[in-house]
Amino acid sequence: MTVLKGSERLTNDEIVSMVKSKNKKPETDPNEGSLKVISTKEALGHLDDFVLFFEYSSNISINPDELNILKELRCQVLTLHINNAK
Repeated sequence: MTVLKGSERLTNDEIVSMVKSKNKKPETDPNEGSLKVISTKEALGHLDDFVLFFEYSSNISINPDELNILKELRCQVLTLHINNAK
């Protein structure tokens, strides 16, 4: 935002530039791509992979509480998947 002191005035070019910059849509990062909604089955598979990765990875130390959170999320997604299949 431009702050003017006393009798300062903006030029027409400055005003046009300010209006154009406010009307511009924010640019998206081309590396982001569009987000894809995944199914509960896919989410369940990914959570299974995470749990296995952290349980059997010797290179990464994970807090048991954090692993339990992943397992709890997996249970919630599994319950959702079962309920949706009915």
